[in-house]
Amino acid sequence: MATRLAKFEFQQGFHRETTPYAEGQRWFDGNYVRFRAGRPENMRGYETRASGETFDGSARDLITWSDSDSKKRAIFGTPDKLYAHEGDQLFDITPITTAVTLANVFGTSSGSTRVCCSDAGHGRAVGDYVLFTSSAAFNNVSLQGNTYEVVSVESAAVFTISVTDAANATASDTGSATFNYLIPTGNSIAVGGTGFGAAEYNAAEPTSVGISKITATGSNTLVTVSCAGTHGGVANDTVFFIPSSNSVVPATVGGNLILTKSSLNGVAVGGPEFTIVSINGTQLIFNVETAASASGDVTSNINMTARIYPQEAGGAAATQRSWNEAASLDATNIVFNITQWSFDNWGDDVIANRSGSNIFYFNSDASTVPIRATSITTSPISVNSIVVSPNDRHLIALGANQYEASATVSGTFNPMLVRWSDQDDRTNWVPAATNTSGEVVLTDGTKIVGGIRSRTAINIWTDNSLWLMQFTGPPFIFKFTQAGTNCGMIAQHAAVDYNGTTYWMGHDNFYKYDGSVRALDCTVRKYIFDRLNTKYKDKVFTGINSEFKEIIWLYASSDEGVTECDSYVIFSPENNYWTYGTGIFTTFADQQVFGNTITTGVSASENRLYDNEPEDYFTANNNAITSFVESASFDIEDGTKLLFMDRLIPDFDLSTGKLKVKVVTQQYPESSEKNTKEFDVTQLTEKVNFRARGRQAKIRVSCNSQNASWQWGAVRLGFKPDGER
Repeated sequence: MATRLAKFEFQQGFHRETTPYAEGQRWFDGNYVRFRAGRPENMRGYETRASGETFDGSARDLITWSDSDSKKRAIFGTPDKLYAHEGDQLFDITPITTAVTLANVFGTSSGSTRVCCSDAGHGRAVGDYVLFTSSAAFNNVSLQGNTYEVVSVESAAVFTISVTDAANATASDTGSATFNYLIPTGNSIAVGGTGFGAAEYNAAEPTSVGISKITATGSNTLVTVSCAGTHGGVANDTVFFIPSSNSVVPATVGGNLILTKSSLNGVAVGGPEFTIVSINGTQLIFNVETAASASGDVTSNINMTARIYPQEAGGAAATQRSWNEAASLDATNIVFNITQWSFDNWGDDVIANRSGSNIFYFNSDASTVPIRATSITTSPISVNSIVVSPNDRHLIALGANQYEASATVSGTFNPMLVRWSDQDDRTNWVPAATNTSGEVVLTDGTKIVGGIRSRTAINIWTDNSLWLMQFTGPPFIFKFTQAGTNCGMIAQHAAVDYNGTTYWMGHDNFYKYDGSVRALDCTVRKYIFDRLNTKYKDKVFTGINSEFKEIIWLYASSDEGVTECDSYVIFSPENNYWTYGTGIFTTFADQQVFGNTITTGVSASENRLYDNEPEDYFTANNNAITSFVESASFDIEDGTKLLFMDRLIPDFDLSTGKLKVKVVTQQYPESSEKNTKEFDVTQLTEKVNFRARGRQAKIRVSCNSQNASWQWGAVRLGFKPDGER
C-alpha cells in the first residue's frame, strides 16, 4: 500500500510537563522560537548599542524613558557602577560618597604599573573604585580624570591601583590628587563573611612576618630581607613593607634605600611593592630601582614588617588555615545577598536605589553630558528597593530604616517596612501634621522582596504574600490590603504589570493578579523550576515585549559554570502559550522608547547594552543564531501498528539559507532513538524522500543560516501503517 500524505499540526507553545510520548500532538522542545498564528517561527536577533562599549559588572535593573525634550535615555545599574545611556554613548554616573585632597601620597616602582595610594581614612575594599582629579602627572603616571579599581588593600591607610603606563622611577612620597571615592561596589554573587566556618579551611591568606635583618650591597639593586619566622613566599610573589606601628620611622637601608614610607597623619602606611626574585630559607631576595650607596646590614630599629601576597596565578599559598582558625576578610566566600538596583522616574529625572544603601537622584538635564547621581541625604540610609507612586508622587522605600526622632535616617532597619516621603517632595521623610510622609510595617513574611506600579495600586510582595498599597489621602495617606498568601515573589525584579494584570514568578510557580491571585497553567513549569539555579534566583528579571504580546522571565540555569542569567521563559497572555530557550540577557526593557526592546547581557565575559530584535535583523552581532523546534512523539492507532514514512512535503516561509529537518523514531517510549539522515530544505525544495520506521515518531526543524527568518507552515508527511511488529 502506498503512503498517504497527512498534515501534521501541533498545538502551539511548548508542552513538557510529562513525557514526550504523553504530550502527543504538541511541540515539546525548542530554542529561540515563538508562535504566530499558532505556528512556530524563529525570533529576531540582537546587536550592540553605544558603539559596542563595555561596562563593569552585570546589570541588575534597566529603565528607559523619553524626556520632555524627546531625548531617548536609559539607566542601568551593576554591582560595580551606575550608567546612563544617551545618544550613542555610555556615561559613568556612579555616585561619589566622599572626596579628599592629599599631597605626597603615591608610591611607585620603576617599570611597574602598580601605584600605592595613601589615605589614612580611605575605607576602601578590593574592587571599589576611586576617581582622581586635580592631579598632575608624576613618574610617568597620569591619574587625572581617570577612575581606577582598587586591586589590593595593604592597610587602613594604603591601597593599590593598577595604571596603564609603567612608572619610570621608584618613589614613596610623591604626587598629589583629589581622591573621589565612588559608592563601594556591591556583590555579584556573595557578601564576604568572616569568622569560623567562613571560606575553605585551607584558603590562602597574606602572610605578615617580622624582620630580623636587611642586607644591601653598595652599587647593587638586590636587597635581602631575613624574616623572623616562616614566610611561605615563593619566587614571583609580592612583598610589601609597612611600619610596625603608627609612631615609628622605618629604617633606611644601604645608606639611601627606603622600603616603606613612615606614618601619614599618625597612621602607619606603606609601599611600594616589590616582586620576590628568589628565596633562601627565611630570606626574601628582590630588586629595588635605585642601587644602594653603601653596603651593610640593618639588624636593629628596623621598625617595619613584611606582608607577602601569593602571585595571582599558580602561586603557592602563603598560609593555610586550620579547621579551628577563623577566616579573615581576605579569605571569605559566604553568600548572603546579591546587590540589586531599582529605578523609577521623577518627571524627566530618575530616582535610583542600590539595595542596602540610601536613595539617589539623577538630574538628566543638569548638563549636556550627564553628571553623576547624587545622594538624597535625608532618605533612609539603608533601603532595599524603591518605587514612585505616580499620581500622588510619593517616593516609597521598601525595606528601610524606621523613623526615629533621634535618628531620622538611621533608625532600626526593618525588612518588612514600607516608608514614604512627603507628597511631591523626595527629600522630606519626617512624618508631621503638615506633610504626608509615613510608614507601615507589613505582615506575612520575613522581608519585602519588591514592588511595582499597577493600574490601581502599588503591588508589594513579601517572600510569602502580595499586598496592595493604595493612595487614600489624609489622615492615613495609604491603605494596605493583603491580596494573597503563599504566593511570594522569587526575586526583586520578577514581576510586571501587563494591561492591568500583574504577573510574577514565585518560588515554584507563576502567578497573576487581576482582582484575585491565581496560579498560571504553565505547560513548562516543572522543566523551568527543575532547571532554575536557586543559588542565583535573586537575578531573575522580568520584562514585557509588547510587539509580540509576551512576558519574558530571565534566569540562571543550573548548567555547570553558570552564574548569570543564561536562559528565558516566555508567556503570551493573549495567546496563552509558553516557550523557553537560552540567551545572554540580564535585564530587559520594552520597545516604547527606542523602537525595539533594549537589553543588557554578558557575551564572551563582556557586558554590553543591546538593541534586541531590531526589525529584519536575525543575527547575534552578525553571528548566526541556532533556532529549533521539536515535536512530542506521535503515532497511529495508539501505537498498535508501526509507522512507515517515506517523504516530506515542505511548507516553510524561509527568507534565505536552509533549514535542517530530521525525523526521529522509536519502537517504544523508552527505546533508543533512530534518526533519519538530517536533510536540507531551501526555498526551492519541493519534496524530500527518506525511509523511517517506528511505533512513534517526532520531527525536528532547525536553522543556523546567517540572517535567515523562517516559519513552519502546513508540512505534510507521507506515511502508512506497517504491521504490528
